[in-house]
Amino acid sequence: MDHTKPYFRQLFAALFLIWLVLNLPLLLGIRVLPWDAMDEFYPTVYFNVHSLRLGLAPWWNPHIYAGYPQIADPQGMLFSPLLMAWMLLREAPGPTWFTWGVLLHVLMGGTAMLGLLRRDGANALGALLGATVFMAGGVAASRLEHTPIVIAYAYAPVILLSLRHFLAVPGIGRGALFGLAAGAMCTQLVQVSYLLTLMIAVYALAGTWLHWMRYDTSSRWRWCTGILVAMACALALSLPQLLLSWGYMGLSNRTVLPLSSIAIASLDLRAFLTLLDPNAFHALRGKYSGPASLVEAYLYIGTLPLLMLAGMGGVWRDLQQRRQLLFFAASASFACLYMLGSNTPFYAWLYSWMPGMQHLRRPVDAAYLFNLSLAIVAGLSASHLKLQSRRQLTILLALSTCLLALASFHMRDSHVRWQAGSLAAAAVAFVALCFMQRPCGTRTKTLWLLLILVVDYRCFNLNGSFNESRNVIARFSESPSVIFLGKRLLDDGQPSPRIETLNTGTDWDNQVTLHDMYSTQGYNPLRYELYASWYGARESSLFGRADTLFNPAPDSVLNQLLDVKYLVVGSRPDARPVSPPAGFTRIFTGQHEDIWQAGHAYAPWLTPIHAHLLAAGELPPADAFSATNFNDWLWLTPRDKDDENEDHAVASTCTDRIQATMLSMTPTSTTFLTNAPHPGWLVVSELDFPGWKAELEGKPLPIHRANGMFRAVCVPGGKHRLRFSFHPWAMVAYTWNHRQLNQQL
Repeated sequence: MDHTKPYFRQLFAALFLIWLVLNLPLLLGIRVLPWDAMDEFYPTVYFNVHSLRLGLAPWWNPHIYAGYPQIADPQGMLFSPLLMAWMLLREAPGPTWFTWGVLLHVLMGGTAMLGLLRRDGANALGALLGATVFMAGGVAASRLEHTPIVIAYAYAPVILLSLRHFLAVPGIGRGALFGLAAGAMCTQLVQVSYLLTLMIAVYALAGTWLHWMRYDTSSRWRWCTGILVAMACALALSLPQLLLSWGYMGLSNRTVLPLSSIAIASLDLRAFLTLLDPNAFHALRGKYSGPASLVEAYLYIGTLPLLMLAGMGGVWRDLQQRRQLLFFAASASFACLYMLGSNTPFYAWLYSWMPGMQHLRRPVDAAYLFNLSLAIVAGLSASHLKLQSRRQLTILLALSTCLLALASFHMRDSHVRWQAGSLAAAAVAFVALCFMQRPCGTRTKTLWLLLILVVDYRCFNLNGSFNESRNVIARFSESPSVIFLGKRLLDDGQPSPRIETLNTGTDWDNQVTLHDMYSTQGYNPLRYELYASWYGARESSLFGRADTLFNPAPDSVLNQLLDVKYLVVGSRPDARPVSPPAGFTRIFTGQHEDIWQAGHAYAPWLTPIHAHLLAAGELPPADAFSATNFNDWLWLTPRDKDDENEDHAVASTCTDRIQATMLSMTPTSTTFLTNAPHPGWLVVSELDFPGWKAELEGKPLPIHRANGMFRAVCVPGGKHRLRFSFHPWAMVAYTWNHRQLNQQL
């Protein structure tokens, strides 16, 4: 086997060409990544980058959910080293630049897979085929929208390859490389990272066991020091995200997810039919009729790679490859059981004892582990195809032609016309079958087989059904409704009032961040529990309005306290009809949305002089709360018993009307100038969230929880400079202290 660098460069050049052809519309900017990639993740990353370029800390994002700790979002990607470095290269990175950043991660993973398969003895065909399956097979194609998952998945072959190098010749440098790759993957705290970490840990233990007896004393010492360095590097990269996300999880709706919540994201055995027929359940064309969602239940790795699995007998006869076959066959089997979720007792058994499982909600995420395993097994198996055997090639290409033709004919049903262009894959396979009946070289045959796979993927996996969409970022920016509302908000001055969205598309969720709009909603599965219970935070606009006791309608007093001045009402036909309440005036009618202006909203900060006292855990009567004049009154709603005692201590003395002027405001801090003869209250329309601190002339000032979910301080008499600032590690400390207290109780 040729291990020379020039030979590998040739293989990489071929892989790069394959990657280019498969993703050409995205790379040229004709299309962008679809759905969540643009609606949820691109605005998140843009906020990170834009804040850093302005010299601001992107710890707190005030634009969605009335503010949330973006630094602690496990899918926020602030700590993702390569993606953030890529996005920071441009002053205003657009969606195409973001798309390139994601797809370059995929190419990185494919390149590492190429090296991994070559290390295990795969020939050019096997290495390129396995790397291509990794980059574009199954969920690697159908779930390109899930950016943090794609990035975590892309690191897996890099980690495996660096681990193999380390085990072969242990040392500090190789240990550091292994640890950095593992840490980079774990900055994406998603279920795929969790599963891949388990797989890699088992792989490392098995590899160490096989190598240990061959090591001399020096090698064993180098292994020990290298592993310590690897752990240090991995923790240095991933621990901040892990701790911050852990701190936020304890305050969120995801403290513990019940086992029943996984049913909707569990596959059943029908899903494996998509290995044979990509449109088995009309995920590509027609009305989807399969388990989970159409992107999650898509497992098609291509006809040729699937048929190549028949070559596993040759893999078994090779001792080095046999070990890889056994491990990744076991890994694929584990993934299959895991993906079935609620349909077998296996997942429930894992849920009952494995740490971290209570925070995970999608068993189908194991499909990435399944695709990775199949890529390695198919690549090794393809290397045992006898390219000089006309009989083997004839059978392989004849079966491929028939299966690809059947797949094409299934790209139709009674509702949509046949996508005849999908016949191209079968046509190329048939031409290859005819061409290879005459003598030709091994390289020519390899190129034909790879061409069939690329055309197969372009006809099915990457035909536009899953992997691309029109530029929704540009469309949203050019929307007359957005332009109109942006001008109105600019005229309103700072701080800008908030908006509430109803029946809009998901473009009105996180994309408001790109236009400096402040919304009561957003797009994220992780939400602050206090805000969700009082106001009603929803996962995205695909879900209806989350009415609560204190926010039953858009004209609620909570909307007034949040300074919600505008209501954006969309015309989605699948949503519950909305009639704007009394007191709202329609000020703009667009093609897809109407904009209504509220008749009344409270100022963004209030200076009441009277307080209603409540006990910890006690809720105010809803009618009395709604009837309150919050210019004069506030409800002290303490977090705990200690907070309740502090409320009682200051309520009798904090009775003066203070004057407050806002001096400055950034996402993580707000500064006021206050003046009053005697102590008085200042209530701001910002969330009472652990991590926010108040300082008066640089000295700590206690924050009280007021009106259910807002920050309030009792400001001493005199002239003062008051500053609110967000400290992420204080959030972690708060969660830790309260968990310790709950355990003691």
